[in-house]
Amino acid sequence: MTIQILKETPQHLVLHLEDGRVDTVINDNYSKLKYGTYMGNRIFYKFDNDIEIAETFNDRIFNCTYNGETIQFRDEHSNKLAGVIKEESKTAYIEFYKEIYFQKHRTELLNDLMIESYGGRVVAQNDGSFVIDNVFMLNSHGQAYFISSKRSKNPQWSNLCIVVEGTLNPQIMQTKVGAVEFDTTLLTIMYKIDYLISPTVSAETGQINNTFMYQLPNWLQKQVEIGVFGNIKKDSKSRHTEIDTI
Repeated sequence: MTIQILKETPQHLVLHLEDGRVDTVINDNYSKLKYGTYMGNRIFYKFDNDIEIAETFNDRIFNCTYNGETIQFRDEHSNKLAGVIKEESKTAYIEFYKEIYFQKHRTELLNDLMIESYGGRVVAQNDGSFVIDNVFMLNSHGQAYFISSKRSKNPQWSNLCIVVEGTLNPQIMQTKVGAVEFDTTLLTIMYKIDYLISPTVSAETGQINNTFMYQLPNWLQKQVEIGVFGNIKKDSKSRHTEIDTI
């Protein structure tokens, strides 16, 4: 197949097709690479023996390999992938590959990490959220929640305010394609998980932070206290006056 670019506008490329017809496509990185450099043929690029990018018979869909692993990059990745090929940047390709690999295997990878780190107390969900001890939850944006009642057939989740103090230090996970660094949102989630697993106890009062505890119903306060102290604190200052509904 031989296709030539006749004209370029900010929005479109005007193409002269092999059969003599004229057509237009969107003007973006992928189209410039596909119809300019590759003249309409399938895009194929190889950095070395174990790193290659091969377009399938479907436009903008690629089979990409790295470190013995092959994953498929879809339409939404085609422009960035074309830019990597144009720059001939192996480093940029590896970074992009790890990013997509982590997205595709996120739940599996994070569940393995949760089991290793917390012994099964934390479960990563397919929607990007995390459930801790079946009573706390962090959504994919890092917002925390607590469950209203463990006995309810349709339990409700209520907002829980947790403030992460200090600096978020970089955290890296080892995968089949190498080390993947967590983004800021995932780092925040991990810090909040650590807090919910083991809330901070004040050295001065010997109590768990009242701002955190007072948001919880009494039954959940007691469950947290048993987890932290091994017993229910009789002198808790955050206990509510209403009757517990466990």
